[in-house]
Amino acid sequence: MPKKPLLTVSVVVQNHRDVIETTLTSLYEISGIPFELFIVDDGSTDNSNEVIQSVLDYYQHEQTFYFTHEKPVGVGNSLNEILSQRNGRLFWAPQTITEIDTEQLSLRLEQLTESTESVLALQDYQLPATYKEWTELIQQKNWPQNGSFIWDLSALSPGNRFFNPYLKEFHGLELAARLGDISSIKSTQNWFTPSSFLEAVEPNFNLRQELLLTLLRRAEYGGQMRETILETIQQLPAKSKKSFDNDLLNEAMQMKQDGRFNSALELIEEVLENNPSHGGARNLKIEILEKKRRYVEASELKHQVSKAQKQEAQKQQPTPKTPQAAEPGDVTTSLIIPTTTYGKPALEHCLLSVSEHCDTSQLELIVVDNASLDNTHDYLDELQEKNFLNCRVITNKKNAGFAASVNQAMEKINGAYACIIHNDIEFINDAISQLRNLMEAHPNYAVVGPTTNKTLNPDQSTRNIQEDDPDLIRAEYLDSFCMMIRADADLKMDEAFQLAFFEDIDLCFQARSNDYKVGIAPHIEVKHHFGTTTFSLDLDTESEQYWKNVSYFNEKWNIDVFSEDELKSLSTFDQLLALDDLVNPLFPEPKIQQEFERLFTDELRTEILNTQHDEETLCKLVHLFMVMEEREIMRHLEDKLNNVNIPASLTYQLVRFYFNRNIYSRCTHYLNQLKPQNESLRADLYRLAIMVENKDLDKAIPMLKELMGHAPANPMLYKLAGDIHKFSGNKEEAISFYDLAEQIDPFQFTNEEKDAFGFKL
Repeated sequence: MPKKPLLTVSVVVQNHRDVIETTLTSLYEISGIPFELFIVDDGSTDNSNEVIQSVLDYYQHEQTFYFTHEKPVGVGNSLNEILSQRNGRLFWAPQTITEIDTEQLSLRLEQLTESTESVLALQDYQLPATYKEWTELIQQKNWPQNGSFIWDLSALSPGNRFFNPYLKEFHGLELAARLGDISSIKSTQNWFTPSSFLEAVEPNFNLRQELLLTLLRRAEYGGQMRETILETIQQLPAKSKKSFDNDLLNEAMQMKQDGRFNSALELIEEVLENNPSHGGARNLKIEILEKKRRYVEASELKHQVSKAQKQEAQKQQPTPKTPQAAEPGDVTTSLIIPTTTYGKPALEHCLLSVSEHCDTSQLELIVVDNASLDNTHDYLDELQEKNFLNCRVITNKKNAGFAASVNQAMEKINGAYACIIHNDIEFINDAISQLRNLMEAHPNYAVVGPTTNKTLNPDQSTRNIQEDDPDLIRAEYLDSFCMMIRADADLKMDEAFQLAFFEDIDLCFQARSNDYKVGIAPHIEVKHHFGTTTFSLDLDTESEQYWKNVSYFNEKWNIDVFSEDELKSLSTFDQLLALDDLVNPLFPEPKIQQEFERLFTDELRTEILNTQHDEETLCKLVHLFMVMEEREIMRHLEDKLNNVNIPASLTYQLVRFYFNRNIYSRCTHYLNQLKPQNESLRADLYRLAIMVENKDLDKAIPMLKELMGHAPANPMLYKLAGDIHKFSGNKEEAISFYDLAEQIDPFQFTNEEKDAFGFKL
């Protein structure tokens, strides 16, 4: 038979799906305290009941009592319902819990049961002792929440064992005000921490008035005391600064503060249906959408609000004159800039340099916005309103990738030339006009590009340019950081290259196959803030996207990856070793695989195993056998790596290899060998992914929050956040994060079941 509970814990749930699991789990992890738990689902509509039932099924706590209300009756009525059925002497009614300090909680319960005077324990607050102190507290912003009180019900008269059913919040404080001069135990050390997911409720006019009326009902307050309280009531502001006239919106604000986001959105939609331009409703909706990580919808609504505000401001003051833009017929060059995620600062810096250094009289601007997460919407709208370079905007709901974005823009151009640039380009001279002049002087060139400080094409690096170089040098390919294209060459980027890499080289190959030339202008220079967009998307020359595109490009253009004649001049072992320098590490070419199978005989295997290799050779062999899936010999050689200084590139490839095969112990082994200078976001992403896969959420959640601050555009983080919510039973939150991952990189992260790095399960 269960031991009679000392403590009754009461949890009233009103659309708390996002926090109820942590609350209940924290309670069930208490040890050494006999307690009973009453849970009342007060008409929730967000499927909170599913989470509650799941936790109850898991813990099977004998003294848990679960009730549901088909329609909400309010926190006060729900608490009173529990009071009528409770068995515990002490009563605690927390709304949400993140963490419980069992030692501190036990101490407060012991103090209450042993005290002959104290009626309650109070966390972080001291109850007022006089009517003046009460009126001062009531006019303050921060009041103690219900969870800050633990009541000794045996010290209360039966007539006072109830909570005010007309209040939405602060029932404990109202009961304390009703009881009058009572003794309490103040706790300076917290016995619990409420969820930070819910905003602290700020008392409104109705709450303040109700508590002051409670003070008036106390018999001992008469004469001057009553006059002071009445005067305070009369001086109360009728509305708080943060409240709205509409009753529905007031209720929605309360729901937002309670974390009941879905219910709040329903009420806001009712308000907006009657008054679509209600500024307060739209701003509150934006706040809630951002809380729910629905950033695209929030950004679009911000854009609408900003546009409406500007239109209203324009009605009240004369429209400022703007520079005369070029007519479409006068345009010779179309400037095309794709942008995505948090690209507004880079884009703004780029366009400022255009206006400062370039002749814009014959220029038009086309920006392709690939589902930006920041306020790029507003910035582009402002450019259009000012008619900056005849700005036109193409908006994609998901990141279409660089190639598709350029193709979209090319269909809209009015100029004879299209200058395609990355959003992190800075012009330091009129490079656009200079490139156009070169194109006009050399009609047989379809693609021309400048030099820069940072590029993947060494021929375009300013470090490799000589003063006596001609104005135009013929080239095999260009880097897409800045390319001038002849419109009538009918070139189109291959969208199979997805987000990035090799679409620029492919375009140059197309031009050359159509008998056009490709050229570098060595004496025309731009500044490139390399990687501003790609690095945030986890795209670099070690990424899967890069090597996938290498494979596709080589296959498309029949590129020979090695010369058989050159290989044959080497010994059999050296031929095998040479394959490691040639092979695609993620998508090994069939021709190299065939050559490997020809060379890797039993005799060579024996030779490799019995030979003492130097460190460089050993690392190359491990890498080659890893790529060729020769696990047995790879593991034999790996054992010899223990005292070897492994290159960081190989370490990361070994981590990826084992992660894709769910061998997380080996991943961790190699991650731990990284030197501080070789640590990176990718290493942390692997560590986080392993925590998530192992469902070690206590460590994963704080690490996720930290990485989100460093790399808010990384799609993998949103995928992992979705996984965490999925494991926690928060289906709606999980879907919202999965949608964000897909929005940023729809090629790797779709609704298909994949692991954190995009590989299909």
